[in-house]
Amino acid sequence: MSDRKINGADRLPFAATSVLAMMLLTTGCTTPSQPNVTATGTVHVSGEPLSGAVITLEPMRQTTGPNASAPVFDGRFQVPASAGLHGGTYRVRVAMIPAELLAKLPSEQAASLPPADSVIDPSFDAESQLTCELKPDQPNALAFVVEFLK
Repeated sequence: MSDRKINGADRLPFAATSVLAMMLLTTGCTTPSQPNVTATGTVHVSGEPLSGAVITLEPMRQTTGPNASAPVFDGRFQVPASAGLHGGTYRVRVAMIPAELLAKLPSEQAASLPPADSVIDPSFDAESQLTCELKPDQPNALAFVVEFLK
């Protein structure tokens, strides 16, 4: 009879341990949901909407998550939630899309492109000091003004 108590006592912790292990495994396999972070906005150069560019958002400081890029046409861009951005501070870079890619655009998009030799000033690209703050579950409407090299 004492064997049954020992075996019974051994089974309870094993059962509790099994349940705990299953809870940890199932909890460990689920991904915590990230807030819905999107961004839309405009980019202008010399008072005109910019076309044929790409805007890149890079996390700064304690902001986690990936970089995200979006094309800019007719002065507008959109970064969807699927880009995986988190709330926080981002460096903003704007660069022209390479000419070989722009040459493949449909004529309706190509009509709004700046002259082929247009280059964004490095102070808005490689040396950019532009920043933005993105907040979860908010529209995050952004507006930027950049300049071409002269």
